[in-house]
This record gives sequence, structure tokens and C-alpha cells, in this order.
Amino acid sequence: MVENAQEKKVYRTKLFEDLYTGIIPDRIPVWDAIGIEALIQYSGRDLMTTQYQYNAEMLIDIYEKGMEICRGDMPSGGFARNPIAYMFQRSNLMELSTTGFIQHAERSVMEADDYDEFIKNPHDFVLEKLEPRINKGYSDEVNRARNYAKAVLAHMDQAKEFGIAEAVMIERYGLFTRPFGSVGMQIVPFDYITDMYRGFSKIPLDMKRQPEKLMEALEAVMPYAIWMGKPNYSTPLGCNMIMTHMAAFLSDKDFEKFYWPTFNKVCHIAAEQGQAMQIFLEGDWTRFIDHLQELPQGTQLWMEYGDPQLFKDKLGKKMVLGGFYPTTLWGNGTKQQCIDKAKELMDILAPGGNYQFITDKQALSITDINTENYVATLEYILENGKYENAGERVTTEKKEDSIQKYSHLYPEFKSKYVHTFEDLKEEYPPAHPRVEPLMREAYDRYFNIIDKGFFI
Repeated sequence: MVENAQEKKVYRTKLFEDLYTGIIPDRIPVWDAIGIEALIQYSGRDLMTTQYQYNAEMLIDIYEKGMEICRGDMPSGGFARNPIAYMFQRSNLMELSTTGFIQHAERSVMEADDYDEFIKNPHDFVLEKLEPRINKGYSDEVNRARNYAKAVLAHMDQAKEFGIAEAVMIERYGLFTRPFGSVGMQIVPFDYITDMYRGFSKIPLDMKRQPEKLMEALEAVMPYAIWMGKPNYSTPLGCNMIMTHMAAFLSDKDFEKFYWPTFNKVCHIAAEQGQAMQIFLEGDWTRFIDHLQELPQGTQLWMEYGDPQLFKDKLGKKMVLGGFYPTTLWGNGTKQQCIDKAKELMDILAPGGNYQFITDKQALSITDINTENYVATLEYILENGKYENAGERVTTEKKEDSIQKYSHLYPEFKSKYVHTFEDLKEEYPPAHPRVEPLMREAYDRYFNIIDKGFFI
């Protein structure tokens, strides 16, 4: 047990609380950059087989071994894919490679002439037509129900084991974690249609051949995106996460026409609902930096590539910045080169606050980095990332003044497959008023798991 773990947890929580509320923290908050796949490899386990047998005891051992090299303020590891769920789904979207890594395959399961039906109700069309195309296990009514149940139980079992292990590590080492229920995955319409259904190769055809249909489809997704992004619990420490994909591959003209309008509105509507965005900007968004200035104050931007000085100059007072540090440097550079790069980014991004140390991407394979370089870099940041003006406000601008109101433009999300507790009560009334709040609590719990769990 680490000495004073509870004090460390309080201290680290205050770092992020200050950072996310526009106050200069005591020091730069630090994220580790070691993914669960790399942690498994570092522990000496076989990556492929370990992913089929996660349990809390094993994960705690993996995390404990990882603490030899992890130095960040939050639990390391991050998101873990679930090969058992994909097995029951017979997924052709998520594929396990011979190296043990689960990869998002390039697929197109939506045809060009599907747009009219998709636009009528995207969610219903996805459930009825597209999910069975993605998952062969959903090809007929009986097996679909059974395989969906197996996949959901697999997700729940894995989440439980990870939750137990993470809670143990948080208490042992005094790590910060966002409050339960305050984090969501935010759908953005263009990436949603492209990543999941039309595919990288087919969406350019739609932009050229039927641009109006595509734009209509993007707008049709908005009520669902708003509904999915509504937090269960709103707090400055929470966020909706966006993992952007297509923007960097688009021309300026196509970005402004197809990508940005719904992306921007999704971010502002979430801010209306009291939720900040944490956005991974895949690729180089430098040419879109003027658009990023339109996002709500306090948006957390995680850059892969770009000019750090330009981002600091244009966005540093309004947005929380992170990224730019090349993970590959830990494998290719000397220890001094790794430290020098961290110092360079700190000198640019840290002054005035609004900065957290995050790398350009996580290390997926432990062989890609020199762990001695990694530890030396993070320890340098922790030792030299203190602020002399901690407690000062980053800006006097008010966040509410930066929020554009768009939610009134869209109807409430509706689907014949999504029902409220009030709908249920009409069909299955409580036997007594005393049990109604208990029924509602149970309904909300499983509704969030199934209807908003985004299991595909």
C-alpha cells in the first residue's frame, strides 16, 4: 500500500478539478500512455489468450506490474475491446489479428440506395437492417436475441472485472478517476455514418454523387446523437469523448460542408446539457484551427499532430490542450531527447494553465517504447511541472457566454424500440406505490446498459 494514498487521491482530484474549471493547478496533470495491450505484454502474458480470460485478480496483477513504469495521475490501461462479445456477435467489423490485436476492419454494410430509409429513422434502420449485416450472429430473429444476450453479458462481465481491478488500484495508489456515470461516448454524425456503416472507401462517392442525401442523413442522426450524449450525471470532472476519424482526410471544402456543422452543434448541445467534450483530433487539424475556436470554452482537445505554438496562441485561453508528444520517440530516441521534447512542449503549452500532458497516441505494444525513456520523461514532467501562479484563473471569460444554442432546432429522439419508464407503467403498472421508485431505478439501470450501451 502506497503511503498517504488518500491524500494523493485528493491532491490529484484537485489538479483535474482546477484544470477543468479554468483554474491553474498546482502542477501539470499527467496521463500515462500505456494501453491495456502493452500492459498485458509488459506483465509477461500472452496478449491474445489473456483477452479471453480477464478477471479482477489477473488484472490487478497486470496493473501492479505496470506500476513499475506508470507514473500518471489516472489509472493506466484505458479501453479494452471484448473478443468474447465479438465471437457471439460473429462480428465482421472488429477482427482479431494473428498478433492478438483487435482491429476495426474497413467495411461497408450500408448501400448507396439505403439513405432514404436511413433518413426516416437512423436508429430503427440500424437495429433492423445494419446490425445484422455487421454481426452474422444477428442474422435471424431467434439467434439474434440469444446472441445479443450473450454479447451483453460478456460486456457486463468484463466491465465488472475491470471495474473491480481499477477500484483497487485507485485506492492503493491514490489515483484520480472521473465520477461514475459522468463519462459518455459522443456520436458525431459524419464519423458515425462513415466508421460504422458506409466505410472509408464509399463515403467519398456519396459526397460527390448524392451530397444532399448525405447532408440530410447527417441531420437525421442529430436527435440520436443528442440523446446518446446526455449525461447520467453532470459534473465538471466528467466529459463526453469524441474519437474523430475522417476530418483530417477531407478537403477544406468538404470539411466545412459535411463534417463541421453537425460536429460543432453536437459539442455545443452537450455544453448546454452541462457536459464538456474531450476530443481526440486524429491527424493534423491545424488547418481547421479557426473552426476549433468556435467550440465551447473548456473543451478538452487532444492533438495527434500539429503546431503546438499555434494551438497555444489561438486556443490556449479557451481550451484545455494536450497531445503532440510523439509516443514513437520513446522507442527511437535517447533518454535526453525524450526529456528535451517534453520540456519543449511544457515551455510552449503549460504557461497560463489549460494544459495536461497527454501523448499523441497510446503505446499498444510494449516493444514500441523504451521503458527507461518513458519513466524518465514522466518523472521529469512531475518534478518540473509545478506552477508558481497556481490558483489563478486562466481567463475571465464566462463559459456560458461561449455556448451557442442549438438544441431547440432538433426534435426529441424517438424510436419504436426505445421506451420510457412511463411507457412501461402503462403496460405493467406497479403493484403498489412503494415499489414504483424501485422499479424506476431498475429500469434506468438496465435501460442505460442495453438501450444506451451502444453494443453492436
